[in-house]
Amino acid sequence: MDEQGIYVEIMKKLQRKYGSLNEIQKTTQEMQEALSRNDRVSMEMLISMRQEGIELAADCDRDIRYLLSILEPDKRERVREWLNEGTAKEADGFEAVKISEIASSVQKVLERTIQIDRQMSQRVAGKDSYYQ
Repeated sequence: MDEQGIYVEIMKKLQRKYGSLNEIQKTTQEMQEALSRNDRVSMEMLISMRQEGIELAADCDRDIRYLLSILEPDKRERVREWLNEGTAKEADGFEAVKISEIASSVQKVLERTIQIDRQMSQRVAGKDSYYQ
């Protein structure tokens, strides 16, 4: 697979991860609502659904790590910067800009999901919360 093909595959995996994280966020919000209703049956079902989304996102991360591993070291570092810092510029190419944009969107969804999860955890566990 050539360099451009690897970039396209990374974009696809990131897009899939983004979709998965959106589902995780939606499920986490539904969990929060079920918690407020003290609905244990729904909570159990939603926890299972959320775990499926987490596993899909983890698969995407694993695939992206593999794709990065087949790049030359200098290219690998550049793509990591696009993923982690959103540093791609138009001169880097369309794929680079899209990778940075999608990675930024992934991070925002993840932060919102963590915020909801933190609220739930603190409500249920109080001082024993994972987030304390």
